Amino acid sequence: MGREVLTVQVARDEALLMSMTEIAELADVKRPVVSTWRRRYPDFPQPATEERGQQLFDAARVVDWLVETGRAKRSEIEGDLRIHTLARLGARLPSSALIPTLTALICLRHLSGDEPLDDGAPGLMARLRERADESDPDDDLLASEIRGLRASWLPAAVDELVEAAWSTQGAFERIMQVRDRLGAADLSSSRLDPVLESLVAGLADARARADRDGEVRLVDPYAGVGDLLIAVAGTLRDDQLLRVTACCGDPVAARLTRRRLAVRDVPEVEYEVRTDPEGCLDEATIVVTQLPYRPAEERSAALSLNALNDVLLPLPHGATAIVVAPADTTTALDPTSDAGVLRGQLLASGSVKAVIRLPGGLVPYRPGYELALWVLTADYAVGERGKVLLADVSDRALTPGLVDALITDVVAWRDERFDPDAHRRVHTVATPVSALIASPRPMLPRYLPSQDDLRWDVPERVARALELERVAWEARPDAPRLNSDLSAVPRPRPPRTATIAELSGRGRPKALSLRKGTRLPAGLIRPASSTVNTTNSYAVFGPPEVLGESAPGSRRVDRIEFERTCPGARHSKPGDVIITTAPRPSAAVDHDGHSVVEFPARILRIEEGGRKHFTPRVLAALLDRAGRADGAIRPAQRLQELALPLLPPSEVKRLDRLLADLDDRQDRARREIAALDELRRIAATGLADGTLTLANPIV
Repeated sequence: MGREVLTVQVARDEALLMSMTEIAELADVKRPVVSTWRRRYPDFPQPATEERGQQLFDAARVVDWLVETGRAKRSEIEGDLRIHTLARLGARLPSSALIPTLTALICLRHLSGDEPLDDGAPGLMARLRERADESDPDDDLLASEIRGLRASWLPAAVDELVEAAWSTQGAFERIMQVRDRLGAADLSSSRLDPVLESLVAGLADARARADRDGEVRLVDPYAGVGDLLIAVAGTLRDDQLLRVTACCGDPVAARLTRRRLAVRDVPEVEYEVRTDPEGCLDEATIVVTQLPYRPAEERSAALSLNALNDVLLPLPHGATAIVVAPADTTTALDPTSDAGVLRGQLLASGSVKAVIRLPGGLVPYRPGYELALWVLTADYAVGERGKVLLADVSDRALTPGLVDALITDVVAWRDERFDPDAHRRVHTVATPVSALIASPRPMLPRYLPSQDDLRWDVPERVARALELERVAWEARPDAPRLNSDLSAVPRPRPPRTATIAELSGRGRPKALSLRKGTRLPAGLIRPASSTVNTTNSYAVFGPPEVLGESAPGSRRVDRIEFERTCPGARHSKPGDVIITTAPRPSAAVDHDGHSVVEFPARILRIEEGGRKHFTPRVLAALLDRAGRADGAIRPAQRLQELALPLLPPSEVKRLDRLLADLDDRQDRARREIAALDELRRIAATGLADGTLTLANPIV
């Protein structure tokens, strides 16, 4: 007995040790900040011990220091501290057992009237097994996990976590939030970013449905561990009735989901967790789900659209489904292909109400896996007949403000009392289904100016252009006055557009051609200052030059080394547009040509068929306009999917002249700024070291 008590005490003592990385996580700061605290503040706790070269600190003293210095509130970090405790102690258990055991103990405490698990009396493990058998006689929730428990220190740690989180539900959800930190990679690989979960929950509009119908029958046919179900359930009031059906193919996930729902005080008769999805949608009023992940080599648009169809077909009349699907469901499809025909049938049915293309990075474990959100309903009379609401927010970060705007647009659209003239949509466009079915282009909205745009935004842009012309003239009154000649169009009609894939495709006179850049070996590129003779080297044009971080020609490669290392590599021609999407989208004109274009930059060349619609300057300006906005996680779409407006030849010529004038003024301004900066440095350095003086001006 004495040895067991000693073991528990040692385990608890070890749990109070934290690394500097864990301190940074606890305080919600970057790791170098903790190093700064140690160096700057003498009262910062000293390391308690060292383990495999890593310094460890007494967690209790760290918490006291954070609270006393006003860097944290004790009530807010106690729960996080217990998570660090469990993470360290959990290293003693297999990762596959830690989450099931922790959640089973929390659920057992909840079902036992929230009484502490560890009362300090002998025979703890036997009493816990007895309580588990009484609470879960059919072993649907937790009995097996409690019977297999061997870590006698774990119940006390769970008690501390529940007290720090103020409730069993709070403790359970905290465990689920940090399950990846606790080693449960298999339970985390498909989890969505919380902001996307909030978008799904908002589009479900469960609170309004409960007020209207008296209850919500919520179903997830691919529930996993119930993340989306919990997100929707969290939007309901305590007085609203919720019935949940979750389909989990994995028995371990099914048990975990049952415990998660039990801790939320959902009566057992009002939730069902099954492993067979057959018939689960029969009585649903709201369906939320994420289609199962498939690796890229196994994934196709046809498979994803078939899965969407499987969700739609059994959907009861009046029910709504919010489905997180792969982004390939919105990409360009041949209307005659299997995928194109299937998507056309889905759209023609009138059941697709909204499609939102999302930014990348919303599945943290798979940052390259891009998603789209489909809103489906069996009530075909909702919204405007013959139209679907489209949004493309893949060019920006999914912020809470953007989430609220999207929810407002889609929920108003789905309202049976919807009046298209009463609601000004912010990020979505009502698009005719007939145009989407017949087009091989991506399902992306084509934005049209609203009456408010014509009344306020357009005149404001014209006024701003005139103001900028005045500012430019006042800065350089000796230069020719800049006149952009921009004015509002009385009855605007957006020009016809075409994607880069269409403009560079086969079977028609090419307007553009797209060529890859060259992967240059490390060490081949040298600064121009180190090159003896620029005639024996090629200029490098890559992302730094496109983004304006390096001047064109400032980086070069030796001709002989380049030809030997990269035989057959192509050079740019004068007037080629160099475009990059990494680290951010941008385009620039290579006026001189004969450059080596460095991967990941690519060459976009204007062919004979495109000269009436583009000049190099016009093409670069239109490409820059089509790039992603500030804060975007990844490019808006694949380069070939970018749609470019086909301007009339007369406007192309006038725009090219304006852009040439602007480029010339910018170039002169840059040279002047560079000269002034260098003159400043020469003057300051010369007077500081005594080699220069300020002579009297010549009168």
